[in-house]
Amino acid sequence: MKEFRHIMMIFALVALAAGCSKVEVVNTPEREISFTVGSYAPATKAVAVTEFTSFKSKGYLYAEGVTGAQDFFGAAGETITFNGTDTWAPSHPYYWPKGETSYINFVSWYDKNGAPTSVSETAISWTNRTIAPDDNILVADVAWRYKENTSNGAQYTGDAITSGVPTLFHHVLSRVQINVRSTCAVDPSNNNVTYEVKIQSARLEGIYQTGTMSLANTEMSSTGTRAWVSANNNDLLWSAVGNAENVAVVSSNTIIPTTATAILPVRSFMPQNLGNDAKLVISYTITTKSGSTITSSESDIPATLVLNTIKNTSDIAINQWAPNKIYTYNLVINPVGDPILIEPAVEADWTAGNYSVIVE
Repeated sequence: MKEFRHIMMIFALVALAAGCSKVEVVNTPEREISFTVGSYAPATKAVAVTEFTSFKSKGYLYAEGVTGAQDFFGAAGETITFNGTDTWAPSHPYYWPKGETSYINFVSWYDKNGAPTSVSETAISWTNRTIAPDDNILVADVAWRYKENTSNGAQYTGDAITSGVPTLFHHVLSRVQINVRSTCAVDPSNNNVTYEVKIQSARLEGIYQTGTMSLANTEMSSTGTRAWVSANNNDLLWSAVGNAENVAVVSSNTIIPTTATAILPVRSFMPQNLGNDAKLVISYTITTKSGSTITSSESDIPATLVLNTIKNTSDIAINQWAPNKIYTYNLVINPVGDPILIEPAVEADWTAGNYSVIVE
């Protein structure tokens, strides 16, 4: 019993010393590290992340009295998971450092099908990455010199969590989809005459699918959050590796109704400039019937659309697929004989713009 009292007395003295110190704190629930997560959008259009329920983060701890950074989450980083209700948090509790001058730097990312080639406080990169159709890669703004959870800003509007490490994600891939419809199934001047439009083949040509991206953190002395910058001063972030390729768009003999039909469902691509060789090449058939009798059938009708000649209503050519944008090409085939129409729409930060042109 005496030994037990002795131990309890020592514990009490340690606790008292901690209470008198200005730099020591007790690990309590309110000191537990959590994350507040948003996907990039203008402040007026901000929404919570809905594309994933976990991501990776590395924390670099600068502890009071210790020289240099320490891997707070370990060399491999930590998986941050959403609980489905209101909290993004690591797999087990971590607490904010105790020293008044201590802080943590956070680097966070999401990669659906892989991982960065390298991650540090000053750089994050993907090397020779071939982009799969369902790929989704996001990189969060660096969160620098944080000592405690912070409340959501306007950019996190709609996110359930109200406090944590600010983690604002940006998409670094492009997405493209292609829809086709027929202008009419029945001749406008003769209800007995009908048309069937059938896509025989469709492909994208001159498209790069493999690339390298290197992002840099150039403001090590700052505090707060900010976006990464391209290490190569590249607005598209990615540099192509290898040769341009052809991408199959649709299975053969796809019947096209008068409602939009996806011949290329939305898929991911590496951001890239669209050179003169970047084309959508299609071949289609128009079958004409009078009642139930086929009166004509014209096959192998070609259409080649050079992507960088497509212009929007401001007469600006759509000559690149940029990061964080979705490009939708809406083709319209008129079986009566008018030109093919194409109505491209660009979603910038998931906000749609509407454009219409005629392809000669």
